[in-house]
Amino acid sequence: MIYLNCEVKSGLGEDTFWTWFKREFPSSSFNVPKKLKDEDILLRYSTLGFLPIEGKQVALCWELYPQMKELFASNQYDAILKKVYECARYSTYRTVATDMSIKDYQKFGSVDVIPIALNTDLYKSLNNKQELRKKHNLPIDKEIGIWIGTNHPMKGYAELLKYASENPAIYWIVIWKWEREAMPMDGASNFIKISQEQINELLNAADFFASTNRLQSYFMSEWEAMAANIPFRLIGNEANVEFVPSNNPRNDVFERGWDRISAKKKWESFFNKRGIQW
Repeated sequence: MIYLNCEVKSGLGEDTFWTWFKREFPSSSFNVPKKLKDEDILLRYSTLGFLPIEGKQVALCWELYPQMKELFASNQYDAILKKVYECARYSTYRTVATDMSIKDYQKFGSVDVIPIALNTDLYKSLNNKQELRKKHNLPIDKEIGIWIGTNHPMKGYAELLKYASENPAIYWIVIWKWEREAMPMDGASNFIKISQEQINELLNAADFFASTNRLQSYFMSEWEAMAANIPFRLIGNEANVEFVPSNNPRNDVFERGWDRISAKKKWESFFNKRGIQW
């Protein structure tokens, strides 16, 4: 049996890793027992810290706090990092989303790279840019850039504002995940807490995706933009990212195995090697 232990299963009703995993491995359960059997395993989101029960656990080390700590040289992440490292240290296994994070956790033991599982059936090219611009009341004849993020400094919103001021001819689509973090941009179409389907439509309405990411690893929003096959424009962090997307970013997604079919195969292999029933 596989047990799933997350912070939030689906905060906005979106199809997350957790809801996807439950569908693909229907015998899995969110009801964590007090003790695991030898053939059981628990997938635990690392920010929850270590769960002190008997049995095999996998620390899902997806958050980028180690990179944030290094970049910003701040102790503001120490409390959450303590829990993440506790989970990584005492879990039987550790997984990360990309190769870039291996170095952050290998001091605790072996690290497997298993991508979070990107929905490439949802995030894809729609090939109807003009229709989508009309639908969402966007300019028809202007160059449009799209930015997705929060007000956290790692997302680089300040870099977006600087670039926009230097390129006044560009119109912007700005998407915020949470209303409490939104800082709507003047002279742009601002969207807050919208559906995944609408995000994909807006990606397809734009001419390029503005990546102002301050970290080395890409965020999920950037994975989604790649799947939509929108051109990337790296702003403020060109020399530090894990790789520069090609002229066909969607191919990059599949080459790295970020899609859900590839991710499922990796999980199946992971469980089979360890004698886990699924």
